[in-house]
Amino acid sequence: MNTDAASADPAAQHLPSPTSSMSLRLKINLIFSGITVVIFAVLLAVEIAGTRASVREEMEASNRIATQLLGRISHFYSHAMMPELVAFLRDTGRVRANDIRLYDKSGELLYVSPPSQYKAGRDAPAWYAAWVMPPLSERAIELDGARLVLTANPTRAILDGWDNLSDILFSQFLLLLLADLVLFWLVGRWIAPLERVERGLREIEQGDHHVRLPPLKGKEAGEMGRAFNRMAQAVEDNIQVRQASAEAQARLNAQREFTMLLHARIEEERAAIARELHDELGQSLTAIRSIAKSMMQHPDVAGGPLERHASMLFDTAGKTSDAMRRLIPRLRPIQLEGMGLIDAVRDLLTETQQNHAGVQFELSVAREGLPPLDDQLELSAYRIVQEAITNVVRHSGAKRAMVVIGTEDQTLKITISDNGKGAESLQREGHYGVRGMQERASAFGGDIVFGSSAEGGLAVRVTLPLVQTGRE
Repeated sequence: MNTDAASADPAAQHLPSPTSSMSLRLKINLIFSGITVVIFAVLLAVEIAGTRASVREEMEASNRIATQLLGRISHFYSHAMMPELVAFLRDTGRVRANDIRLYDKSGELLYVSPPSQYKAGRDAPAWYAAWVMPPLSERAIELDGARLVLTANPTRAILDGWDNLSDILFSQFLLLLLADLVLFWLVGRWIAPLERVERGLREIEQGDHHVRLPPLKGKEAGEMGRAFNRMAQAVEDNIQVRQASAEAQARLNAQREFTMLLHARIEEERAAIARELHDELGQSLTAIRSIAKSMMQHPDVAGGPLERHASMLFDTAGKTSDAMRRLIPRLRPIQLEGMGLIDAVRDLLTETQQNHAGVQFELSVAREGLPPLDDQLELSAYRIVQEAITNVVRHSGAKRAMVVIGTEDQTLKITISDNGKGAESLQREGHYGVRGMQERASAFGGDIVFGSSAEGGLAVRVTLPLVQTGRE
């Protein structure tokens, strides 16, 4: 049932397809991951810039202090005391962040400071060292017959900076990873109502209009769930109304078709009865009149008591034949055959006027006339006018009646009005003629409205579509 309703709804067949398969949860987590990467990049840049400045400051300060200290001490040693200076430097050992080399006057290397034992065997990555390495400075102290060279060596300071950066990045990475996991879990809880709403929408799209959402947690989600349930109920009610309307329309069309077939069958039976009356009963009455006439002219009957009986038989057969000839047009309106609706109605009014001299009938036709009408539509319109005229003569007590025929907006419009009793002429039990008029109009998708005429009587306004929706 729901599937049929969904397939009958053209809007359900043209729903826009999703433009992206990426879920909202994934989008939020990708955004947060991007922010995390940016934060890492900013932290890395700030830390590298700080380390570079710190290393440069430390190199300059240590190199300056070492130069002043060794310069003052070295001036106490003369050329002859170079071995004592070498021994002093060897006892002094390594000065932080500086490499010390001692050359004699011939350029021979007398002393070189030992490598640093601080974090020995480890160095910062080359790319990191290249980023934070300050310009290396070298200072030379000229002595009596010797030359002392001090060169800044920032490798240990750079290694300290790398270790600090590694610790910071590792801790920040763990913190942001934990935050990302917490956010992923929270987003899942926040998005869960939306996913439930999405599933409900897909179920409705697939034809399950009975789906309803349970109460959703959260103010916005709860309101969204209530709105969804109201929408689903409205959709289901609309589908049910449409189905009921379609079923009612189908029943109405079937009833119209049945009514048309019924009236067509009735007209066929009327035509058959009219033919039987004309052919069989008419010939029989003619034969009876001939026999009665012969009896009246027979010598044994003429002038005798049987002549009066034969004359009565002759007159009765003639009256019966006249009544039959008046009945045949009512059973089968011969005027419609080749004459059209207007001429048939005109003959009907003329004949009724002759039989009921107390009522004056008038016919008004649109100037442009009528287009060609379907035979069944023409016959039904004639029968409606015939029944309305019969009601005027029998029940309205009117002295004047008018029939107006015309077309407007692809519809045949007929109005039968009088100056009689008005609606009182319809207030009779078992008024089957009015019901028959309504059924004939309804069979063609038309309508009949009973109201008051301008002269205070009854006005029957008939509307019959020229496009026969009933037959369609």
